[in-house]
Amino acid sequence: MRNFAVKLKLAKEFVGFMGSSAEFRALFPDKKNDSYHNTYSALEIRNAKLKLHGIDPSSLENEKALPPIINCRMAKGGVGKTTICGGVASALAMLGYKVLMIDGDPQASLTGLFGINWANENITHIGELMQKQARKEAYLIEDAIMPLYEGNMLDLIASDISLANTDSWLMGVTNREFAFKKFLDANVGFFSQYDVVMIDSAPSTNLLTNAFMCSCNKILAVVWLDGQSLKAMQVLASNVNELNEAFHSSGFHLDVHIIANGYHPSYTTCKDALSTLFSSYQNKLNDNVIPHASSFMRQVELFKEEDSGTVLEREPNSIAARSIIDLAKSLLKEYDLKIGGMRII
Repeated sequence: MRNFAVKLKLAKEFVGFMGSSAEFRALFPDKKNDSYHNTYSALEIRNAKLKLHGIDPSSLENEKALPPIINCRMAKGGVGKTTICGGVASALAMLGYKVLMIDGDPQASLTGLFGINWANENITHIGELMQKQARKEAYLIEDAIMPLYEGNMLDLIASDISLANTDSWLMGVTNREFAFKKFLDANVGFFSQYDVVMIDSAPSTNLLTNAFMCSCNKILAVVWLDGQSLKAMQVLASNVNELNEAFHSSGFHLDVHIIANGYHPSYTTCKDALSTLFSSYQNKLNDNVIPHASSFMRQVELFKEEDSGTVLEREPNSIAARSIIDLAKSLLKEYDLKIGGMRII
């Protein structure tokens, strides 16, 4: 369990509180209200947000419906996909939303971003869970969950290298493109406790990444601002079109929402790539552009992996963290996220 909490200024922003600091502290009767050194966890922020709207957290009913799925995807590696996925997940949790992350990449980059060494852990990855469900074997998703923030505000289904074997199993599965969606539907009671599910997909196009894509309505495509990534975006767009054409008759339709990543004002290539993205995908491009910032490079510790964490956790006052917070806020509307089934602004 990670003991991440934010200081007063960020906490007030995450709650959406416009009053004085003293009034804000009064929302937390269990804390020392006269302390200027309090920090606030994701669970406390969620409860304060509900309290402001006159909602008792214990009164929220589980709707038994699947939450929105944000599938972070790109047809090549090195675009910052894991950084965006983990960063947005952390920010959404601190905004009061219960988030489940699924590491869908055998490289386990998302797992490592949160300081977990898959080689030293007994990991049950999403591929194992899907296989057990399909074979009608006994399993508990809870056994695969790694809780990161108190109160299940941020949970992770981790990955390891053996996730790559899932494609071999999917080869023999009927209607394999919807194998993950079938798994979600079979466990709607479990997944409905979360407000959003975030998937960090592998960069390659394979059976598992296609199954992830067929479980959602909109891909969150992360595009690094260079020529190779623009080409990869074309490959991803083609992949989306193929799936839409193949399953159009069943009512399936997949869209794309694009995040431009790695912008540096001094690099002409960045400006040209951003201009190309805007002209080619204007109505699909997020208004927030993620900067090229050294803070992102410091997220993963080389020698103390357990100290790794998102830029929001490690450098919450940085420009990089601000860009992730703003991006997360923009996705609330884009994916129609709700807290406990309630739309709270």
